[in-house]
Amino acid sequence: MMRAIHLPVGTTLVSGFVFALLSAANIACFGQTVIIRIVNVTNESPVRNRYVYISGMTGKPLSEQDERRKLLTKPISPELRLVTDANGEAQFELPKPAPAYFYIRAVLSIPRWDCTCVLRVSTEEVMRKGLMTESPYAERTPAKEPMQPRPGEVLFGLRPTPWWWWILYPIEKG
Repeated sequence: MMRAIHLPVGTTLVSGFVFALLSAANIACFGQTVIIRIVNVTNESPVRNRYVYISGMTGKPLSEQDERRKLLTKPISPELRLVTDANGEAQFELPKPAPAYFYIRAVLSIPRWDCTCVLRVSTEEVMRKGLMTESPYAERTPAKEPMQPRPGEVLFGLRPTPWWWWILYPIEKG
């Protein structure tokens, strides 16, 4: 003989609340804004009017090498093309469902900036605590005040190359 188990009304109410809370948390993970900020660490000024390419957001995920190739070789075929504003920022909305990783390329003029600036970004990490990357020259001579990204932000810290590099660059490239 089967006995029916009766749960107190409060238990049903709690489980319904937990279900609603988890559903809302799932919605909050997607459709959020990612901000890409490019800053000159020498004087903390924004780097304006620079293209930022985003790849790996939709469709079938490609290998890391293929995603990098999409952003570096001609013809460049990113999924999003953004331009930094007066604050050195560009932003976009994560799609639903959000990818585990996506790729960012900040397009900078060589020889002024020493940075290829292609990143593989963990969506979870950037939304939870933000992500900071520095150009090789900026890493060698750190900023006086360390910069910290905000949650949802990818921060590129750059330092302009020295004037003598601008002169020697055509020789080195040639």
